[in-house]
Amino acid sequence: MAPHLPSSTREFIRDMILSKSRTTAQIADAAGCSPRSITTIRSNLRHFGDTRAPAIRAGRPRSITPPMLEALCNHLLEKPGLYLDEMALFLWDEFGTYVTASSIRRALISKKWSKKTARQKAKERNADLRDWYLHNLSEFHSYHLIYIDESGYDKWIGFRRTGWSPHGITPV
Repeated sequence: MAPHLPSSTREFIRDMILSKSRTTAQIADAAGCSPRSITTIRSNLRHFGDTRAPAIRAGRPRSITPPMLEALCNHLLEKPGLYLDEMALFLWDEFGTYVTASSIRRALISKKWSKKTARQKAKERNADLRDWYLHNLSEFHSYHLIYIDESGYDKWIGFRRTGWSPHGITPV
């Protein structure tokens, strides 16, 4: 197998091909290569706009396309606590394509996303919810209220402890 042509020689050949002043044999003599190399470079220029053809990727093509991955990442920014099967359902609803949980996980990892412990944000921090609560409470008198000890109550039921987010950002 012949060695690859240096990039300077390829540029020299490209300029001569684009000038259309010489034949294939004349270009091959001037560049010091075979006429078949000139024909291949001419074909690559016509088809790909470059002296080299693009590399052929090895392996099976990904089942999650870049638009699907972008839509999934945008959806996870709003709802970081989704499980992988819920993400698969989202992609099915949006794109009509079934993807496995492992392919979703691999795609998110390739995009530099990871699953990490989520930080819970208290609902009491919302000023509108506090005002709404006080407005509703103002209709009652003190003898209408009953207080319950919540020390044995598990408030974490229904909360997702983990979530997906880009590296360096904690899911909330």
